[in-house]
Amino acid sequence: MPISGVRKIENENYSIYYIDFFSDEFKQIIRQQLQGIWSGFSEADSLPEYYSYKHTLESFLERFTPKSIETKKGMIGELLAHILLNNEDNNLTSLSILKNKEEKSIKKGFDIIYCHLDQDKLWYSEVKSGKSESGTDNSTSYNLILQNRAKTGIAAMIDENRNSLWESALYDVSAMIKEDEGKLELKKLLSDDSPKLNPIQKKNVILISVLYHNLIDEIEEASVSNFLNTTKIEDIFEDVIIISIQKNAFETVSNFLSSEITSAI
Repeated sequence: MPISGVRKIENENYSIYYIDFFSDEFKQIIRQQLQGIWSGFSEADSLPEYYSYKHTLESFLERFTPKSIETKKGMIGELLAHILLNNEDNNLTSLSILKNKEEKSIKKGFDIIYCHLDQDKLWYSEVKSGKSESGTDNSTSYNLILQNRAKTGIAAMIDENRNSLWESALYDVSAMIKEDEGKLELKKLLSDDSPKLNPIQKKNVILISVLYHNLIDEIEEASVSNFLNTTKIEDIFEDVIIISIQKNAFETVSNFLSSEITSAI
């Protein structure tokens, strides 16, 4: 579903989101979904007072505020990815929470794992966020840098065959999905795809770039399409989806979250 202030270019296996302005509708979606994205929708629904919007904001900001600028860009980028993809009618269900389970740390492992419920198909995503600090890159060239970072990052993670990544993901499923929504079936699907039970199969991936760059200079669609085709030719993954998100600055979102504390319930 479209969100006010967001334009979208969509083609087969790639999409580009241009966030022209941070609209009231976008803010309201964050208010409605932050608890579920941060701690898990099943977990938040089971203990609504404990996982209130105010307590969730406090938990997020406790981790966010002391981090470096680069880490802050990444945390906001992952939040934007969660919001935008959750809002799509794409049959993809997120199995991952944004909060890291280690106190005051950042999330490790796969950024977001999605399942296409109609196909019982898992998609492992990597989100890379940033902006050109040198000023020598335009939006398209720096977005390509982020895309390549996402590709090499998730390829290396998959090649490591670390079963601990799937163990962490299984905990996320418990927090995200209710029993009557197929929690056990999804955990079985995910465990069957782990290195312990399936060490050599290629994975389906969603490579997500979040570019903070003035929208006067927009990411060129041809570049995203070319990156998709090049990645497919490399034959590293079973299947590939490319998502690029462009927004002027991450501070608009972080400042909004900080300002919400005074009025949140």
